[in-house]
Amino acid sequence: MKRIDYCGKVAIVTGVTSGLGREIACELIKKYGCVVYGVARSVKKLEAMRKELGPDKFMCCCMDVSDRKSWEKLRIYFENTDTSPHILINCAGILPKFASAEGTDIEAFESVMEINYLSCVYGCKIIMPIMKAGGAVVNVSSASALCTFAGIGAYSASKAALERFTESLSVERRDISVSCVMPGFIKTNIMASHGVNEKEKSLIDRFSSDPYKVAKKVIKRAGKRKRRIVIGADAHLMSGMFRLFPTLTPKIISWFLRKTKMEMFNKI
Repeated sequence: MKRIDYCGKVAIVTGVTSGLGREIACELIKKYGCVVYGVARSVKKLEAMRKELGPDKFMCCCMDVSDRKSWEKLRIYFENTDTSPHILINCAGILPKFASAEGTDIEAFESVMEINYLSCVYGCKIIMPIMKAGGAVVNVSSASALCTFAGIGAYSASKAALERFTESLSVERRDISVSCVMPGFIKTNIMASHGVNEKEKSLIDRFSSDPYKVAKKVIKRAGKRKRRIVIGADAHLMSGMFRLFPTLTPKIISWFLRKTKMEMFNKI
């Protein structure tokens, strides 16, 4: 198949009000003139984006991505308005607090799987049947799917499940391009719930990628119909080291994180 022509296409982007999802939506609208259906839970933030990007280009979809019925209602909306999306980009995700598997509540495991993994399954299963041929699905996984380490059992499991699901889907669908993105740390507010101070945030930002640059890479590489998209020096390093030293690498990463003496890593 040829490269994806994004110009003027209809796209659905989840996790659209912050981080990578926001940058992807902005890029699709400003550079390619796409109509973006932005999915998030905050009406206030969605309305602010609509005002910024234009009511004719940004459509607000206030819903919980982990709710299957919400996806079904979105599909019904498209069918009733005789609209077929060309692109589905699943960016929504959460990062639970770092803790050992034993120290992580069952509810946390369930929540992270519902949002990070099952939401993408719902989106693909429910929206792909009405997508136009030649379109694209992009699921944002994580470098932790390439190499895990102590303290992120729930998160890593959800992202690894997503990576395998997306890889399988990519060899099953030939009329729609399916890509899995595995970025390293990105400068987003996902760490806000972890109580990092300015000093710790500064340290994390040193090896984190700029979300705008990551968004441009995601769109460009997905446009070339790349099935696996690894982004960030840290992601490539983790992947390379794990292939060479699969037993040792997770231990090294875990040791390094403990050595930073950040409070967020105290329980790993």
